[in-house]
Amino acid sequence: MPASSSGHRVVLDRVPERYLETALPKAGGRVVILTSSSGRDYLHSKGTLLERGKGRGVVQLHSDKSILTLSLDDLAEWVGPVDEEE
Repeated sequence: MPASSSGHRVVLDRVPERYLETALPKAGGRVVILTSSSGRDYLHSKGTLLERGKGRGVVQLHSDKSILTLSLDDLAEWVGPVDEEE
């Protein structure tokens, strides 16, 4: 979150998508799934990025410990609270 001149954090609404960039953690970091895929709805599921390379990432979901291989385009770094699950 950006900081204001007073040092307080502010939330920006309605930021055009062209100004945004998705961040990805290194292996071992926390991620959130941005799209639904593989016939199941994993949208907004959180997990740990086990490995990444060649446009794909292996994620272990926090909810049920299942392991998925997804496009890196479908993932983003999760910086919210660890206990904030579905």
